[in-house]
Amino acid sequence: MLTDKFLAELSNFSKANWWVYIAYVLLLGAVFFSGAPHLASVALIPSLHFVADIFIMMMLTAYLRGDYREGAYYQIVSMLIFLSVKVYTGLIHGGWHYLAADPIYILAAIKNYRRDVSRKDLKLVNSQTMTALSVVLITTIVILALDPGLGIVLTPARYVQMGGIFLFAIALTITDHERQRYELSMVALTAMVVGSGWELLDSLESRLVAGLALSYFLLPLTVLLFYSKKWSYYMANPLT
Repeated sequence: MLTDKFLAELSNFSKANWWVYIAYVLLLGAVFFSGAPHLASVALIPSLHFVADIFIMMMLTAYLRGDYREGAYYQIVSMLIFLSVKVYTGLIHGGWHYLAADPIYILAAIKNYRRDVSRKDLKLVNSQTMTALSVVLITTIVILALDPGLGIVLTPARYVQMGGIFLFAIALTITDHERQRYELSMVALTAMVVGSGWELLDSLESRLVAGLALSYFLLPLTVLLFYSKKWSYYMANPLT
């Protein structure tokens, strides 16, 4: 049963985003010819990230048919996978910034779950409070990065990428203004794609490639392209 649902979501994604597999192979080829070490982990991390994204899609499908218990199960599985690859990337590549926005993503998930299941909005979690929390979290990780002993590496590319990650988390907490959520998501996804692409180029040059740089470039790009197809709708419905 679980395998069938997973394969169904995988099939739907593959039909709409077949080009991702070609891009993934080409990027792995670039990593190989750059001479970067740990090619196996560079290939494995995006694959695990992709599996976690499929579970997110399964979660959304379960919510749409009203099976919130099953949807919650898929969400837990996806979050555990995400957490694992982020901790690994932090330990090996100093990429702890991938993990910094997780408190906001968790609060956004709780807010949306309560709103869909119990029909009660968690008003404390909103764009204003989450923006304030983002400032605190970003400031904290920037301060911690000043201590070389902690192994937190922040580059200009990672600042752009981190900005996109936080903005997308904030966008997920916007539930009453769909167009505002859409516009902020577009900005966030663009920043993620640009920052991740920039980081990927930098890492290929230094031969210190993190697998999450690949997945944070490719997977948000698929969502960005999907969202861009809705542009005409939101421009025609300014009050949405």
